[in-house]
Amino acid sequence: MCTIAKIHGNSVKTDGVNQSNINGEKLGNYPFPLCSTPEQQAIVQEIETRLSVCDKIEQDIEANLEKAEALRQSILKKAFEGKLLNEKELAEVRCAEDWESAEVLLERIRAEKAGNGKKLENW
Repeated sequence: MCTIAKIHGNSVKTDGVNQSNINGEKLGNYPFPLCSTPEQQAIVQEIETRLSVCDKIEQDIEANLEKAEALRQSILKKAFEGKLLNEKELAEVRCAEDWESAEVLLERIRAEKAGNGKKLENW
């Protein structure tokens, strides 16, 4: 379409000193290509179809974000209640060589904050 405009403009312009000119009458005769009505309707239908898909995707994203937030809250609740792991999983974790209780970890954090100058080990 740019080529059509350029060709038409170059064919109807008048050149003056350092300036080309196209008057309103010449612009009014510009050959503006239009799609047929069925083509326009097909384009509109395609756009509406794609927008519907976008709307559905947006709804799915919003629903999944709500589910993710609910799961996050559920996990946090279980964590604060000490129910993230079952007894078997807890026993396995406690057998690991780098396991330490929350009390020990908290005490190490308090000691560092108190200014003993040492960085937390194993961090």
